[in-house]
Amino acid sequence: MEANELLELTTLLKVILWIELIVYLGIGIFEILDSFSKEKPWNLRNGKINSYLAMREVTSYKMHASVCFLLGFVALNALMEGAVTRFELELIFISLALIMMLLWMIILPGRLGFIVLFSKPETTLQIIMFVFFADLIRPWVLYLCVFLNLWGLLVYFLHTRKESISPYEYKTIRNDALEAGLEESKVETMDKAAGFIK
Repeated sequence: MEANELLELTTLLKVILWIELIVYLGIGIFEILDSFSKEKPWNLRNGKINSYLAMREVTSYKMHASVCFLLGFVALNALMEGAVTRFELELIFISLALIMMLLWMIILPGRLGFIVLFSKPETTLQIIMFVFFADLIRPWVLYLCVFLNLWGLLVYFLHTRKESISPYEYKTIRNDALEAGLEESKVETMDKAAGFIK
């Protein structure tokens, strides 16, 4: 596609954009407005909020909200216009690649990792975008998306498996989640997904 060329939305692209609109704009709006919820237990020290940890949490949460909102906003604009520009397609590719980079970096051990990775809509959406729409964006943008995915995998193999989750097994994540103060009900949900038996 040329810089100013418009691509009329195909049925497949409309489906992708509607998913992005509902999922990502929904998440983005919720997380942007979710500023007054109860403090996470892992941000508490000696019974009070640790301001440094709380600010790190807010920064991470709102950055996630920003990427989701941007992806959903691009989808909303394209659906309203009935067409997309090359730059909008490239923004979709880059946004999905950034989210996938994070997912690759934090693949959890065992069955839980597989379930989390393949139940996320960005995994399927990125595959569809690469298969059906990669020829419409500039090659360097495509290479950047591939690099971001590979970087996520590199971090996973060289850091996550060796240092972040050590030893690399479900019990490590489970114990650390409990120690951080994750609610028992959420840990039980993780246990079910992981096939963990106490």
